[in-house]
Amino acid sequence: MSSNVTHMQVEDIQLASTLSLAIDESCGIKDTVQVTLFVRYMSSQGPKEELLRLLPLSGQTRGEDIANAVQKCLEDNGIDINKIVFIATDGARSMTGIHRRVTSILQKKINHEILTFHCIIHQEALCAQKFPAEIVEVMNLIIKIINSILAKALYHRQFKDFLEEINSQFSALFLHNKVRCLSRGNVLQRFALSLSEIKTFLNEKNIDHPELEENKWLQKFNFMVDTTMKLNELNLKLQGKGNTAYASLEEVVCFEKNYFFF
Repeated sequence: MSSNVTHMQVEDIQLASTLSLAIDESCGIKDTVQVTLFVRYMSSQGPKEELLRLLPLSGQTRGEDIANAVQKCLEDNGIDINKIVFIATDGARSMTGIHRRVTSILQKKINHEILTFHCIIHQEALCAQKFPAEIVEVMNLIIKIINSILAKALYHRQFKDFLEEINSQFSALFLHNKVRCLSRGNVLQRFALSLSEIKTFLNEKNIDHPELEENKWLQKFNFMVDTTMKLNELNLKLQGKGNTAYASLEEVVCFEKNYFFF
């Protein structure tokens, strides 16, 4: 069944007159480097967006290696590379550049000019990392508190038991992962909703963080919770099949105007 679906997908792509590619390099759960290759094209049934392949890489992951893997995938599936008109990537050095990057190497192999884009979701995620120093200090303290509870196995078990004992709506805290776009907002929201439980637990362990009682610090903290959750909402709106560039731009412009008042 899987082979049949793939065969129909490739046949559909072969009939398209033009193609847009989205290329992303990532690591699997076993640290296997792979390139995700999405194709957007116009079919007889309307616009389609399909995951063509997960391309495993071994050794180096230079722009040349990724470009060769993409070209080989297209050739193996009988897809003409000259049908490519757009390429979207993240801002990694191996992806963008004048001479030895993925987009520039593929451009040399295509018989016409192509348009290249920096993924709008990746741009939004990069912008979301920029906060004033005083706000970053708030995040650093929260990470420190979470690590003080979760890094020690005994404290972690005791905190989970404590949450269960008081019938808390949550069973644990989230750890912050800088790689994941939505991590900061989710971590801050969970911390805010569990703040009273966290303060009680820290007091029992004689761990003193006076900032948790300061109105000024709490104002900054709540501002950051609201801001990061709004950014998460925007990030999710930019994702999904059938999302056009115009619709994504509209979401960003709308967010900017609302954020000014927020």
